[in-house]
Amino acid sequence: MPEEKVTQNREAIIKIEGHLKLINQKLDNHIFHISGKIDTIFKIVWTVSFGVLALILRAAYVGIMG
Repeated sequence: MPEEKVTQNREAIIKIEGHLKLINQKLDNHIFHISGKIDTIFKIVWTVSFGVLALILRAAYVGIMG
């Protein structure tokens, strides 16, 4: 009887390990995609920032040169 319990526990542990590996794989996949989206957002922010800086510099130039 104790050996049957040990076998059940082993099977349960193997099943849990399989679930943990699957969860880890899914998290890695989600993190990869989220990282890509964040990189895209940063590119957009930098592009807009340079555009605004160019407009500010142009306005200053026009203001100084009259």
